[in-house]
Amino acid sequence: MSRFRPERANSIGIILHYECTYRCAHCLYACRPGLNETIRAEDLDLLVDSIHRACPTAYIHIGGGEPFAHLDRLLAVLEQIRRRGLFLEYAETNGFWVTREDARDRLRMVQHAGCPRLLLSISPFHNAFLSCRDNVRAYEMIVDVFGPEGIFPWHPAYYPFLERVDPDRPVPFEEYARHFSREEMAGQLTRIIYLHPAGRASLSFGHFLGRRPAGAYDGKQCSRELSSPTHAHVDPSGHYLTGFCTGLQIGNEDAFDLERLYSEGILLSDYPILEMLVQGTLGDLRCHAEGLGFRPDPGGYVSACHLCGAIRTWLYHHLSGDGRPAELTPGFFYEEMGRLFALSPNPSNSTSEQ
Repeated sequence: MSRFRPERANSIGIILHYECTYRCAHCLYACRPGLNETIRAEDLDLLVDSIHRACPTAYIHIGGGEPFAHLDRLLAVLEQIRRRGLFLEYAETNGFWVTREDARDRLRMVQHAGCPRLLLSISPFHNAFLSCRDNVRAYEMIVDVFGPEGIFPWHPAYYPFLERVDPDRPVPFEEYARHFSREEMAGQLTRIIYLHPAGRASLSFGHFLGRRPAGAYDGKQCSRELSSPTHAHVDPSGHYLTGFCTGLQIGNEDAFDLERLYSEGILLSDYPILEMLVQGTLGDLRCHAEGLGFRPDPGGYVSACHLCGAIRTWLYHHLSGDGRPAELTPGFFYEEMGRLFALSPNPSNSTSEQ
């Protein structure tokens, strides 16, 4: 029987939680406010210990969701990383805290806990919730607390565009896009910053990047991305994700024992969707789904990841109980993507038909 072993990670992110203060239209993980996640401190400790044992020299970053949304959890994980002597590159933030009176105190607590740098998100998607002016204030505050080397702005090239639209208020993405031609928006989305066309982004990018029919992606082989050692992620439920393959876990709570995952791998027969993507092509997954009733969007797809996400979302909502593949998780991701695909122009794949 075939087993699958991802490569040992050389860079890995710890997803503290999926709850976010914003609901950005480009989010790869479909994070949002108000997610009710039960996260045990001991599980986060298990994750850090698992990383320490399996890949002690890996570059680590902390993400979410929004890490600052649960400051106590962020500080605890920083302490666990520091205690084990692991190399932390940065923690991510969208800068929402800048409007709070205790913003600077929060930054100092994180810096004193051992975080060397913050990645500050700068994009038209975040600008829908935080004004350009406030984002600049967050930038300056980080530099003041962490020093000039303590900020990783992602990406400052957006500032001239954000300022040109309206620097003093949050600007909804749809309004922002009306200030630029389709070609200009395509350039902003592909040349300024690398935004992966999956998750919510797959549905946000279509107007600007164009679409291709589903069959155009049939030859796509995903085994390399699924085994990639670069920019892997673990979450508090023990899920292991590689590359940008969100909503597709590798193994079952295997992130709590990465050493075994890397050395022994998982039995692919237990994970049928993963098996098709690892051993075959995206065309195999499409044919499988069509045999169950899935119908591709006649308007096409922005990317292979967009098509894969649409298929997996359809399978999640049309299979239940023991028939639903275990690797399709977390559930909130597919609930969110199901809602978004239901709003897309292809009624035949709408989850509202259930």
